Amino acid sequence: MQKNTPTSQSGNILFLILIAVALFAALSFAVSQSMRGSGSGGTTEEKGRIDSAYLQQFPTSIRQAIVRMRISNTLKPEDVSFAHPGSVTYGVFGTTPSHEVFHPQGGATVYQAPPNEINDGSDWIFNGDIEVANLGTTNGTSSSSELVAFLPGVRLDICRYLNQGLTGTLADPPTVTIAGETNTFTGTFGYAATLTDPALDGKDTFCYYSGTLGKYVFYQVLIPR
Repeated sequence: MQKNTPTSQSGNILFLILIAVALFAALSFAVSQSMRGSGSGGTTEEKGRIDSAYLQQFPTSIRQAIVRMRISNTLKPEDVSFAHPGSVTYGVFGTTPSHEVFHPQGGATVYQAPPNEINDGSDWIFNGDIEVANLGTTNGTSSSSELVAFLPGVRLDICRYLNQGLTGTLADPPTVTIAGETNTFTGTFGYAATLTDPALDGKDTFCYYSGTLGKYVFYQVLIPR
């Protein structure tokens, strides 16, 4: 029987090492190609979903805070205040603590400015001059206007993900042209327009393209009326 010499054994080991190196190189190439093909799209999609989750979470926390305030303090919708630190648009923060959504003695909700890149830098608008068709009473007067949180300038991809969760379809948002989207609520309901489109009628949350502002706008109704 022929015995393996030290030289032949070294050659066998070297041959196995070369095969292992080749297999590892092939596996690495396959993984890198897979990540190159789907990585950027997957990352973009995941970011869109995360950002859309913020848009749903923040106004929902406001809506829940208003419910608590109205129960514990017997507040009317007109009593609700959106005054918050760093802004006087909705009044001076701390003037009526028990009425203020963002005050520890009121709704105890922390005001959250929109994260970077989620929209064009526009701030939240709390509006009492617009009604949503087929939601609550729809009669075109101040008595039927909802209390609504609007966020203008939202990215298109976020709009589509939000609406997909509501309709099951990843479609472009409808175009709606109305007045009064930027009106701010400071204790008095008015009437500027009815937000209506077959895609959003009766929905308390949706994202649409504003023909008036030239931007994608997300809304969530805080108090339907």
